[in-house]
Amino acid sequence: MKFTRRAFSLMVPALLAAGPATTLTTRPVLRNKTRPTPPPFMLGVNLCGAEFGEQHLPGEYGKHYIYPAPKDLDYYHSKGLHLVRLPFRWERLQQTLNAPLDSTELKRLDDFLSEVARRGMKVLPEPHNYARYNNYLIGTREVPNSAFADFWRRLAEHLKDQGAIYGYGLVNEPHDTNNLWPAAAQAAVDAIRSADQTQYIFVPGDSWSGAADWRKHNENLWIQDPANKIVYEAHLYFDADKSGRYTKSYDQEKGSLAIGPDRLKSFRAWLDERNAIGFVGEFGVPANANDDPRWIASLDQFVQHLRQIKMPACYWAGGPWWGEYRLSIEPKNGQDRPQIAALTKGA
Repeated sequence: MKFTRRAFSLMVPALLAAGPATTLTTRPVLRNKTRPTPPPFMLGVNLCGAEFGEQHLPGEYGKHYIYPAPKDLDYYHSKGLHLVRLPFRWERLQQTLNAPLDSTELKRLDDFLSEVARRGMKVLPEPHNYARYNNYLIGTREVPNSAFADFWRRLAEHLKDQGAIYGYGLVNEPHDTNNLWPAAAQAAVDAIRSADQTQYIFVPGDSWSGAADWRKHNENLWIQDPANKIVYEAHLYFDADKSGRYTKSYDQEKGSLAIGPDRLKSFRAWLDERNAIGFVGEFGVPANANDDPRWIASLDQFVQHLRQIKMPACYWAGGPWWGEYRLSIEPKNGQDRPQIAALTKGA
């Protein structure tokens, strides 16, 4: 049960009448004394490929996974989408826990970052691992928080002087962590700050980072950062189960023009109460030939809302290997996908 301030005031006499044995305990809301300066407002895209091949780790480069090519960056740069969220696999960049980063894989990452910097774009690298390593949950005996911290200390030390970095994304979509995620995130933040005191750190929420259910699963998520540069990351899709699968028709999925802004409200309220800042790491709609065009209208409304409130975000997804994936915005036969017009409107 949630109490309003007025309801609490009405209860006070009854509580006093109950005698000294009655106590009411509340957990104070932690918040920033000073609101962090937000990162530059940018809209961008998840450029995928380096996280592919989950069943083949580390896998063969060019067969099981691929980094996006310079021409992919050229396309999104030409559309005014200058922010790239870059998914990759922790198991490839650090093939044994607590070991040095793999030099071959690190060079692939460095080469990609160089291409991003050459175009004046920004990149948010993030291990696409769901708070796991080889399917073992961070914070357990198999993958202790110290191992997650070790990975991020090494990576931050390597990347801290890269001009293209927008921030560090701790991990993609933690889920079913049994409340282990906040301590794991704090350990990673502490490790990053031991190497880099300047970059933003993007902390995703548990339960797939869902914006609409953020307060249900992340009400008490709070990260201490001496640099005051934490950005909380939520993901948001418009279908009925909020998964991004879009298995039913627009009407069956209860689509609407307002669904995106509506699903963002509780996340924004949580941020406001804590004097914190946020980011939408994933959002997207289907737009193949047989998909309902009303999804594009919903997307348009959400993007305009993001522009209005100045909340940065990255569309899911682009990248060279998506094929007929319905949410992909990779150009097809040299033609823009329908989502591009909504993403770039007002840019």
